[in-house]
Amino acid sequence: MRILWIIGAAILSIAMPCYAELELQQLYGLREKAALQEFVQQVENRIKSHSSDIKKLKMLGIAYHNSATLKIKGASRKAVSYLQKAHFLSPNDDEVQAYLGSATTMMGRDSWNVLTKISNVNKGIKMMDQAVARLPENIAVRMVRANNSLDLPESFHRKEIAKKDFQHLETLIIKPSLDIEPDIKAEVFYQLGKFYQREGNILLAREYFKKAVNASSNSQWGKESARSLEP
Repeated sequence: MRILWIIGAAILSIAMPCYAELELQQLYGLREKAALQEFVQQVENRIKSHSSDIKKLKMLGIAYHNSATLKIKGASRKAVSYLQKAHFLSPNDDEVQAYLGSATTMMGRDSWNVLTKISNVNKGIKMMDQAVARLPENIAVRMVRANNSLDLPESFHRKEIAKKDFQHLETLIIKPSLDIEPDIKAEVFYQLGKFYQREGNILLAREYFKKAVNASSNSQWGKESARSLEP
């Protein structure tokens, strides 16, 4: 199985209206604002008469979810809207549930109402935890929960969950049977390096930063790791 995590303008080359699995995998890690906005615009223009198209609803939900991680106004609410529709049509898709859970926590983040914030975050956490419990070896599901847990306030006590997820992801990405994109490896190694750095284990942190650089020196995570290695 080849898992692609392509970030950047490559998503713009997707041929419409062909939605192959490869294209969905390309979307998972896309976090570039302009590319996400272009993708959303193209797909939303075509979905009006295909409101029951699960693949398109899922892709739009993920695109808006990734936009919400960039704190683009209104993105979390749109993500929840599309992912709820996809979840209703395909309740056994745990990737949809993981993204819906993450988007729900971000909708809570963006709410002005304190009670709504807490309620949505707790609801989203539960959905992500259920998805991981059902698909513990799924890299996309694990990455969604790991990054979401990392971004939640300390009061929700999710940092240790994030660390365990990244540690489990490490066991997955080093399997010789999987051909993992270098950027995924670099991100996992970088995040583990940051955990060990915060814990004061500088030698182990540097080891993981070096792994990230070796995995993908030109990626965001490789460059961040290189800076972390500077004296």
